[in-house]
Amino acid sequence: MNGRVLRVVAALSLLLWAAGAGAGYRVTRVGVLQLQGLDGTGQVADPRTSPGGGALGFEFLGAGGDTLEVYTAALGAAGVLLAAETPQPALPVAAADPFELGHMARRPVSEQLSWGPPKRGRPRFAVAATRKATARGAGQVNFDLHLTEPGRLRFLTEHPGTDAQPAFHPGGEYLAFSSGRSGQGDIYLHHFFAAAEPLVRLSYEAAGSELYPTWDPSGERLAFVSHLGGEDHVQVVDEVAQVVAATPGGRRQAVARRVTRDLTPGWRVSCLAPSFSPDGRWIAFYAREGQGDRADLYVVATAGGEPRRLLLGGLPETRGGPRWAPTGGGLFAVREDAEHLNPLFWVPLAEGAEPVALDTGTELNADPWPVEGERGGTLLLFTAQGSGKTNEKRWRRIYQARLEETQ
Repeated sequence: MNGRVLRVVAALSLLLWAAGAGAGYRVTRVGVLQLQGLDGTGQVADPRTSPGGGALGFEFLGAGGDTLEVYTAALGAAGVLLAAETPQPALPVAAADPFELGHMARRPVSEQLSWGPPKRGRPRFAVAATRKATARGAGQVNFDLHLTEPGRLRFLTEHPGTDAQPAFHPGGEYLAFSSGRSGQGDIYLHHFFAAAEPLVRLSYEAAGSELYPTWDPSGERLAFVSHLGGEDHVQVVDEVAQVVAATPGGRRQAVARRVTRDLTPGWRVSCLAPSFSPDGRWIAFYAREGQGDRADLYVVATAGGEPRRLLLGGLPETRGGPRWAPTGGGLFAVREDAEHLNPLFWVPLAEGAEPVALDTGTELNADPWPVEGERGGTLLLFTAQGSGKTNEKRWRRIYQARLEETQ
């Protein structure tokens, strides 16, 4: 796509943005999502549902702080809210070692769940995981990518350089990830339909590192954050298929550079995980000007243009980036506000519209994840450290809020 076309598309996107007033939301009901066998034994983070909403995944930090695992569970309706079946660890737990203190079962560390499209009607997902049992935070922990699909559990990668931040292609053809195998950190693809040479390198900045890959809904583009010389930039690969089709080596590197654009040229800030809007026309991301400074929520047209700030002082989502509403009219976010215990907000995309606090009655909120309800409307999953109505605030749990659209 040439520069003139990109500028026209960007201008049209801005006009559509300015024209839409956008719907808002109000909370009609809030409840805890019970996790049998885990409630009261550790901290839950990063809940996310599979495509179609039939399964739930989340990260679980054990009470002692030395175990971190991804769990999954089937989901079903419970009135206007959701109910989860007994969660299971994403990776099988090895048998207990009789020579280990306490005879505890050995557990690998797993994190960064990415759901793929279902296969034969059953869930498919990838995580970053250690091959051996280890304590969270231990030195020299190495992560590889592990795939779970019907009838098959396997590691996709094996390398001394950590492979992490998996991001499933919407059609299931690729798994994008950030890898340390090139020295600094680059974006790679695992091509599921290329058994002979499944790895494809997408980024080639020798002096920098690339993180947080994320796909647009069409699967044609991929965005990521490029870190170079103390600065971060949001970049987008416009034609991933062209890079995959190019001959490995110098030819592929040249094609990758040609189809990659910088959406934040001239910025001297720290950028965090981007995410595409449901229609693919926008990319949201968090940025902070200096170490310890607040993180503000921005949006930029995928076609290019000046980024626009939507929310001051947000709590960044580094697992998958900012959370768009299913309608694409805005985002759900948490404002980092100690006085008000990190309230949840609806952040409209429309120009001139102000963020609106969501009254959930919960405290120290994080990890919003919107889900389209089976009976219409929207459910918002999130984590919180209790509510004003209870004295039990030791454990971070998954809450769910039923939302109703307002004008």
